[in-house]
Amino acid sequence: MPTESQYLTTQSADGTEIGYYVQGQGPALVITHGSVGTAEDWRGTTAALENDFTCYVYDRRGRAHSGDGNSYSMESEIADIAALMNIAGPGASLLGHSYGGLCVLEYAQRHTIPGTLFLFEPPLPMHGPVAGPRLEDYRDAIAAGDNEKAIEIALVNFVELPAEAIPHVRSTPLWESIVPLAPTWTRELEQIDALGANTDRFSALSGRPTHVIAGTSTTGFLLESAHLLNRVIVDSTITELPGLDHFAHIVDPQAFAQAVRQGHKG
Repeated sequence: MPTESQYLTTQSADGTEIGYYVQGQGPALVITHGSVGTAEDWRGTTAALENDFTCYVYDRRGRAHSGDGNSYSMESEIADIAALMNIAGPGASLLGHSYGGLCVLEYAQRHTIPGTLFLFEPPLPMHGPVAGPRLEDYRDAIAAGDNEKAIEIALVNFVELPAEAIPHVRSTPLWESIVPLAPTWTRELEQIDALGANTDRFSALSGRPTHVIAGTSTTGFLLESAHLLNRVIVDSTITELPGLDHFAHIVDPQAFAQAVRQGHKG
């Protein structure tokens, strides 16, 4: 059985303390989690990858083992990734999930990634804002202290999960883990919409080692986002995970780990 690593800390450019754990051996892989997640969600995947990669998994600012700054922006997230990539060292690859995938896309627009860029279902604003006017409803629910209502609004309107699927999500352990993280999703939704709908700019990453991962049972817009990236980033590759969705790394870490191994261009 793998031994769970203890959390270490580093500082981002603005002095914010960032907590992370390291697991495995081999080429370095920095993992950036999504909006309603933490580094702990990746324990299964890093255990499955521990003979292939040295994984550096950090809590994004504002949750779990990491602190938060006085202000927030995409530039803050980019600086946090830079801090972890510096620790990971030469040749490091970078993986981003969901909103974390958007963060690593923005990082890759500004920095060279020595290894492979892995993109796991980033939510691209392809047809206009992802949140749009319903973001006000989300803010109101957070302000009222109703995190559960906020999560329902987000899953149905932003993630585009069918409303009839919400009772099932509520019945899973996932629900209890994501509800407390609802407040930090507000500012991240703002950043997603601020990116605009120009996805052609990601063509600047063409020719670099890039691998897209998506589950075939994820929501339509996330699957569409994955395939759009695969088309726009020339020479990128893609792995589809049959029957899995946006939380494939939790539900079936072995299958997800295999997709990473397949996509690594070391």
